[in-house]
Amino acid sequence: MARRLVPGRRDGAFPGRLAQRQGFVAHEGARHALLRRGLPMAELANRMPGKSAPVASWVNRLAIRRVDVRAWSGVRRLILALSILYLAKQVIFVFAFPAFTGHDEVAHYSYLRTVATEGRVPVLLEDRLPPELYKYCKFTLGWICFQNTQQYLDNPPYQWPYSYRGQNVVYQEGYQYAANHPPLYYMLMAPVYWLSDGASPETQIYLLRLAVIPFGLVTVLLAFLMARVLFPGDAFLAVTVPAFVAFQTQISYEAAMVNNDIVAIALYSWILYLLVRGLRDRFPGRICVLIGFVLGLALLAKGTSLTAAPIIGGTVILGVGWRSWRTWLKRGVQIVVPAAILVSPWYAFLYRTYGNLSGLPQVQEIQWWDNPSASFFGLLFDRGFALERFRETWGYFGWKKIFFDDAMYWAIGIPLLIALGGLVQYLVVANPIKPLNDNDDRVERPKPWQYGAIWVLLGTSVVAYLAVVQFGVDFSLTQARYYFPVVNAAALLLMLGLRTLLPKRLHRIGQGAVVGALVVLTVVILSQYVLPYYAGWEIGGGV
Repeated sequence: MARRLVPGRRDGAFPGRLAQRQGFVAHEGARHALLRRGLPMAELANRMPGKSAPVASWVNRLAIRRVDVRAWSGVRRLILALSILYLAKQVIFVFAFPAFTGHDEVAHYSYLRTVATEGRVPVLLEDRLPPELYKYCKFTLGWICFQNTQQYLDNPPYQWPYSYRGQNVVYQEGYQYAANHPPLYYMLMAPVYWLSDGASPETQIYLLRLAVIPFGLVTVLLAFLMARVLFPGDAFLAVTVPAFVAFQTQISYEAAMVNNDIVAIALYSWILYLLVRGLRDRFPGRICVLIGFVLGLALLAKGTSLTAAPIIGGTVILGVGWRSWRTWLKRGVQIVVPAAILVSPWYAFLYRTYGNLSGLPQVQEIQWWDNPSASFFGLLFDRGFALERFRETWGYFGWKKIFFDDAMYWAIGIPLLIALGGLVQYLVVANPIKPLNDNDDRVERPKPWQYGAIWVLLGTSVVAYLAVVQFGVDFSLTQARYYFPVVNAAALLLMLGLRTLLPKRLHRIGQGAVVGALVVLTVVILSQYVLPYYAGWEIGGGV
């Protein structure tokens, strides 16, 4: 019995599109689809004479696209709904925080202004923060703040005398301390600055915040794609992993502020997605070249992306086999060359300007901090250091102004600890060697490459945290957001642990509960902490 073509019905391929490729349009199916949706123009287009065929064809293609969306799987429709909800939430985040209150927004805006108006990047120990932004001095580093004194609003201090260890010294104030950041984000945002030229800095800040929302959405979608590649048939991970990323409160904050963090997060997430694909496909050349290209972009977005380099190298060796040294050496060259081509001008500028490849020694000259007594291992096992990073991961919102009560931190921390316990169980119990049966759970019984990918994601998360610890040995500026680029890896690991603990019959209910809990968490934080904190807030007095 012949099967008739129904546009949008998935039967190996979309029949409507297949029909078009074979030289005809499934006109009747499209017309009926439009009529079912109450669109009378379909009938009108159908009655047009032959010379109006392009119009009718366009209407038919529109109908096919509409039916295609309706024919999507439940997971894909949920991701579409999640994306729309995410965009709405991010707009709220953009306007919930007053202008320039985001961490280092004064410095990042100043950097962007230099790029957009002078066609250059600022230089450490030379460029200063704009005097008209001194009213936001409490949201900067190294700029002594007499915010309530009109005298200093009119004439901001760039030098200030101090008595330091019995000696009178003059400390330099208001340096552009973000000048060693790579230029990619600022170059991308320069058109937004030009288009808003003439508006107040506050108006520009909100426009620039809106402009980075797409990078957050890309991060969410990459979380979905990575989960799909790693475990193609699992709806629980396909829904909960991107939902965790979409509603993680500090990631939401990063994706609604003027800084380069969310661009780096999106690019790092792309690298992780490509690494998972590379493990599945044994790193073909095109994937390696693309990884190198994205790595170069990530290094041009933020220096913290450098932690991806050892992860990439180790994953390639794992994927092709350590004994196949010629192959992984060739793949390494395919990755390194495009990355080096992209970043070499920037590193040449750093070395020419500062005599090093980071500018961090110059940053040390600016910071108000004696060298700490803690060593790397001292900070690694410091309970207070770890707790502070946890609080920064979920609250504080940049300048450590908005604190949660202990009950909120426990409400967040306990489920995460449970999920980590489930992840440990998964790593111990999962057997990638034993042959699969038809009834086996494809997540609980992963293939060797899938099991290896889980360890890669775990290693990525560990390396990112250790990098933050190392940074904290030498700098007072260490913050949890420096490991945010691995959020997609952390989200998948946590949701995999939670899935392991849930009976299979509860997976559908569980994924709904996860999404619901994350939405409620966001609403509570905004309504009970953020909005009340800034209610009645004024620049002059601040909060």
